[in-house]
Amino acid sequence: MSGARIEFTVDTVTPTLQRALRGLQGDSRDLLLNDIGEYLLRSTRERGKTQRSPRGAPWVPLSDEYKKYKTRKRPGVRMLVFDFHMQGDQLAYQVVGDNLFVGTNAVYGARHQFGDDGEGGIPARPWLGLSDDDEEEIALIVDDHLMGLFSVD
Repeated sequence: MSGARIEFTVDTVTPTLQRALRGLQGDSRDLLLNDIGEYLLRSTRERGKTQRSPRGAPWVPLSDEYKKYKTRKRPGVRMLVFDFHMQGDQLAYQVVGDNLFVGTNAVYGARHQFGDDGEGGIPARPWLGLSDDDEEEIALIVDDHLMGLFSVD
C-alpha cells in the first residue's frame, strides 16, 4: 500500500488533550465562559430587536388593549423593551464553576419566556436560548480559546 499514514495513539494524543484540559481550568475556563456570556448578551439583545425567538419564530403580537396602553405610555418602544428591562440593564450572565448562566432578574422574564395563563394571560414569547447561529459562534469562540493550547511554543 502506497501513501502516507498518520497514527494517533493514546501515548501521542492523551498528553495534548491533557494539556488542553489543564489550559481550560481556572482563569482560562473563566475567560472562555465570560467570552461566551458576552456574546450571548449581544445576541439576545439583537434578537429582541427583531422580536423573534432563538429558533426564529416571531413573537406573538401584543393584545390590542395592551398595545394601546404601551403606545400611550412609551410611544415607539418595541415589545418587551422598557428602561431597566429584562433585555436591557437586567439581562446578565454569571459564571459559577463550570457553568454559565444567562438570564434576567426581572420577575416577568419567565412569564414572557414560558407564558402565563393567569392575570389576563401572557402568551409565550421565547427570548432566551440558543439559535443555530449562536451555536456556531460559540463553537468558534471555543476554537479560538483552544487554538492557543495546541500551538507550539
